[in-house]
Formats: sequence, structure tokens, C-alpha cells
Amino acid sequence: MALFEGYRNHPDESVRERAGNWAVAIGLQRVDGLSVSDFLIEVARQEIEGKITMDEARTMIAEHYAQMYSNRSSYEIVPPDSELSQRIAEYNKTRRPEMYK
Repeated sequence: MALFEGYRNHPDESVRERAGNWAVAIGLQRVDGLSVSDFLIEVARQEIEGKITMDEARTMIAEHYAQMYSNRSSYEIVPPDSELSQRIAEYNKTRRPEMYK
């Protein structure tokens, strides 16, 4: 069964749309061979169901990463506007300057 499949026939169109957006985002991670944690899936479910806003979901994810930053053995979606993404970009620019000319 696909992730968030239970929302496919939900009567509220916005719930179906949010579920589809999360499914695509998580699916893109899987294409890259990455997996997401149960934590991220639970945050997604809460946002899909309208229990939290997307801003609250971003905050929860950012706080989660702030606590887990030192544990590099797990992979999850890293928000593009996060401090971690900025650090990764800066690191890549110093390691591979020819790519950023």
C-alpha cells in the first residue's frame, strides 16, 4: 500500500492535495535511495489532517534536525531553506568550486 493512500478518496480536496504533495516529496527521496523516519511521516500526517499548519510542520522538522544534526547515519528530507541545507551548499562550494563557476 502506498504512503498516504488512505487519503486518496477523502471528501476534502485540500486533504487530498496535501497528501499528494507529501507523497511526491517523500517519493523523490526514495528515488534518490533515501528513506524518511517515522517522525517525518507523523508530521506529514498531522499536516495532511489539518492538525498543524505547514509552517508548524517546517518548525517541527527544523527543531528535529537541530537535535539530530550530529547523528549523520540517518537521512530525511532536508528543507531547502534550512540552516543544514545552507551548510551543505557552502561545504560543496569549497570542495567543488569548479561546479559553482
